Amino acid sequence: MSEIETPAISPGLPVEIGQIDKELGKLWESSDNSKTRASLINLVIYTESGESVADNTDLISRIASDHACRAILIFANPSAPEPAARAWISAHCHSTGKGSSQICSEQITFQLDGETSAAVPNVVFSHLDSDLPLCFWWQGDFPVDPDEKLWSWVDRLIFDSQMWTEPSIQFDRVCGISHLARSRTVLCDLNWTRLLTARFALANIFDHASVLADLPNLRDLSVTHAPGARTTGILLIGWLAAQLGWKLESVLGAHRFRDKNNNELRFQLREAEGASISRVEFKSPAMEIVLSRDANSDFFHATVCGQSMPESTQILPAGRDSLREHLLMELSRGGLHPLYSKALAAIRPLLGTE
Repeated sequence: MSEIETPAISPGLPVEIGQIDKELGKLWESSDNSKTRASLINLVIYTESGESVADNTDLISRIASDHACRAILIFANPSAPEPAARAWISAHCHSTGKGSSQICSEQITFQLDGETSAAVPNVVFSHLDSDLPLCFWWQGDFPVDPDEKLWSWVDRLIFDSQMWTEPSIQFDRVCGISHLARSRTVLCDLNWTRLLTARFALANIFDHASVLADLPNLRDLSVTHAPGARTTGILLIGWLAAQLGWKLESVLGAHRFRDKNNNELRFQLREAEGASISRVEFKSPAMEIVLSRDANSDFFHATVCGQSMPESTQILPAGRDSLREHLLMELSRGGLHPLYSKALAAIRPLLGTE
């Protein structure tokens, strides 16, 4: 990061920080009766990349069309030589489909330079919208020493483990934050959300009676992931291990699983251009199962063939592999992720290996 970094574009109307509420009031007073302010949640996004301010603003606008919110975008630049704080306000309005009426969400953007970057908790708490849930999306690596005052108020902590270069360290810090919050905070890994349709597709394959009967005989597993999406592949393996009762063991640096009957199950991760998860293969002595997805396809193609059954195929929905869809899914569900921690525990030793 350069010493001085500023957003590529101005994300709204510049305002004095002490006048934000007053200026927001003026913004709505100047609008006509066709615009209605709405908010279901507080969405806070933290980034240390000035280049991402424009992208985040665009993403907030596209999210607001389906999920109204009070958005607080914080660009922290701790390496700036001089402390400074700046703010902007804006509104994202979308038609309701009924005449000219529009539903609008507010966005407050902050740039915190130098020592002022430590003021994130004060910025957040001072500008939340009443007592609505707080969803905090932390983009990038988590701090070594988390602020208990801040994290104890977060309802949903959003992050994307696919972006981490040291996932083992970052997962330890996330678990530390969850401990500070006394498990009040729901951990929302967009990398886990990204796997939802793949998990549904795999579960659908094993609904077939003959395939389900052969499940205890699986001996080989291969998962193909996109470049930079190794953690996504590991999480998918973790979900399978947690659901099927596999136990990970390491011998002389090599990893393998043991199933409930203590049979060895070999696995491998492969990298190839394409979707985050483009291919999953299972093999048993009597059957082979392949789930594949072509680049930019909205569908999975499943093939099952075995010694005692004809080859069968299925086309299963894969959804859109887009950040907007994954984030909307997290903001809309509001529930827990009971399988996430189990999947993570099943493969934690793999996170620090290549």
